[in-house]
Amino acid sequence: MSFIPINKPIIGEEEQEAVREVLSTGRLVDASFEGGKRVREFEGKVSSLVGAKHVVAVNSGTAALHTTLMALGVKPGDEVVVPSLTFVATANVVLACGARPVFVDVGRDYNIDPASFRRALSSRTRAVIPVHVYGYPADMDVIREVASPKGIAVV
Repeated sequence: MSFIPINKPIIGEEEQEAVREVLSTGRLVDASFEGGKRVREFEGKVSSLVGAKHVVAVNSGTAALHTTLMALGVKPGDEVVVPSLTFVATANVVLACGARPVFVDVGRDYNIDPASFRRALSSRTRAVIPVHVYGYPADMDVIREVASPKGIAVV
């Protein structure tokens, strides 16, 4: 049986050379608060690219989601809307903040159903994490239209 690889990395010569350069230094980690040279360079490039004042590189999507919710001040008693079809980390990061994940239905495109999203909102809703699934982007225009007037963060 053969499977279609949904996350096969594309590693070319440029990436291999970058790894060899790091390996040749004999230093793979940097325990300093601001990270190593390569991390600082990466954060600087991303900051310039997107025009952000601050950029923090993390080791995974899970860490990125958790860091974002913490930065937003999501806390116990809060609710975060998440799609019912997603990787478990989407709900787990909400729980890690002490908040409650609120699962909503997905549509035929596998993404948050806008009507289900609207019905799920409460006075405790602080954020929504509209995961884009299988290459299909969630309807961000509708999600923002619903979330913005209510002060709900879109992660």
